Amino acid sequence: MEDKIKLQRIREEQGYSRAAFARATGIPLRTLESWEGRVRLPRDVYQLLKAARVLGCRIEDIIEDND
Repeated sequence: MEDKIKLQRIREEQGYSRAAFARATGIPLRTLESWEGRVRLPRDVYQLLKAARVLGCRIEDIIEDND
């Protein structure tokens, strides 16, 4: 398994800090920290949609494949 989750990798590639991404999406910073620290999984489809829209991708591009 990679050290970074897909969302974190794409966010960083686009130059967003966690704080800036939280402001742009309206997703609480603590939630992003939990996702990226693998403490919690992103399950709220509306939050995932906000993240995907800001990053200019699809939800499928930022969620982890559990195969």
